Amino acid sequence: MKARLSLAILLSLLLVACSNTFTTQTKEKVILICHVTEKVEKECEIGSGKAGQPAVKGEGYRGIVTIPSSANGYYIDAIGESAFSGFAGMTSVVIPPSITAIGDRAFMECDGLTSVVLPSRVKTFGEGVFASCKQLRMVRFRCPLERVSDHMFDGCELLQALELPKGVKSVGDYAFKDCRSLRELTLPSGVTSIGMEAFMGCQALEAMVIPEGVTTIGDGAFENCYNLVSIHIPASVKSIGTAAFRNCPRLVSITVDPENKVFDSRNGCNAIVEHATDAILVGCAKTRIPATVTTIGDGAFAYSQGLTSLNLPPGMTGIGDQAFAHCPNLKSVSLPSSLTSIGETPFLGCNELSSISVNSENPVFDSHNKCNAIIETHTNTLLYGCRNTTIPSVVTKIGPKAFAACQGLTSIRLHEGVKVVGEQAFANCSNLKGVSLPSSLSSIGDMAFSECQALATLEVRMRRPPVIGTNTFRNSGKAKLLVPKGKKGEYLSANIWKDFATIEEH
Repeated sequence: MKARLSLAILLSLLLVACSNTFTTQTKEKVILICHVTEKVEKECEIGSGKAGQPAVKGEGYRGIVTIPSSANGYYIDAIGESAFSGFAGMTSVVIPPSITAIGDRAFMECDGLTSVVLPSRVKTFGEGVFASCKQLRMVRFRCPLERVSDHMFDGCELLQALELPKGVKSVGDYAFKDCRSLRELTLPSGVTSIGMEAFMGCQALEAMVIPEGVTTIGDGAFENCYNLVSIHIPASVKSIGTAAFRNCPRLVSITVDPENKVFDSRNGCNAIVEHATDAILVGCAKTRIPATVTTIGDGAFAYSQGLTSLNLPPGMTGIGDQAFAHCPNLKSVSLPSSLTSIGETPFLGCNELSSISVNSENPVFDSHNKCNAIIETHTNTLLYGCRNTTIPSVVTKIGPKAFAACQGLTSIRLHEGVKVVGEQAFANCSNLKGVSLPSSLSSIGDMAFSECQALATLEVRMRRPPVIGTNTFRNSGKAKLLVPKGKKGEYLSANIWKDFATIEEH
């Protein structure tokens, strides 16, 4: 096996004292040090001299840096791990044709690097080669490339366009994550997989042609692509990961090749539907939910800006976790009698939501007396409410996260009979100013009122302070605590309750 050497920047002449070392200079008078590990091969590697560590962060290489193809009779054939990592003064690098491999993080965090040409003999790229090169605008491949390595261009914020060479078979995990300026990228035919979060945060990307032959799209592959308006799933795709297209608020066109055996967009419904489960995995504001669909998958419509109303058709049996979360313009929701399963926080962050109704024939859920909430009938638990919710007298429990992040909620008075307030039930209700808790209350979940920063008055009608968690009222302003007459002393002696700056009897 061919052994390699390491080259590091010479800041201290002590390095020269190491065994089998020599120094050389480029045309820019940048001094390098070579550590020879195999003299017979007469080949060496530009690197740090120590795996995973650049010689010195942020100093040494400046302007245009030319890497020599040979030095002191040794043929330089690779750029080692972290070799130039962190050298912000380097604006461009000339890589000689002798280079066949570039190691992990070789140019990571070279903030001044604007352009790179990769010569024809490079066959191997490590992880994160150009990660966080925030000024990198141009990369030209003269070499073949089988895989865009993990994190290869992660965080290259100014990279606008890139032409990948033919022969690419896979795009690695996080390969183009947070390339915020990337507008144009054509995946060549032959690509079979797109890795986890490969294009996550590519905010300027408007369309992506997924070529026929791709079989796998990883978790979060196109998440947070805010300007993505259309996607087409070819016949070859067999697997689409969780949240692959989550938080693409402008998405309006979704199609699936009719020859695909796993997914479809039946009857032009503008959604990705999984054959086996009849579940919508990815939807958008233009989706028309087919009568044959039975389930809305986790996060399927999350962040859809154009979604204003939701009327689920008869036959629908399940809604997944956060299925419609953070739809900023969703105002009304109507759920059918067939619905038997609702995931966690399906409407989290839908701040315009003011109308919630459940079909009166539903045996599992109800909206008792048009209360604008979803109530689990057999437990009398309020599962999800909105700013217009009137909590009915049958409710004995406020479920976990029932009103979490409800920005329209300004006050809440729980009636006698409510025994439990679940974890994070009113967390992050930033405009909640007044809360009144009943004497029947025996349990308040952790973080139930956390991050309610506008909270000014908390009235408790419990004559004995219940045990609560340390985070129940975390970061919830400087609320005045009003306690039953004659009970101030008990609250002043109770953990957490005693921490309120003002405690008064009422």
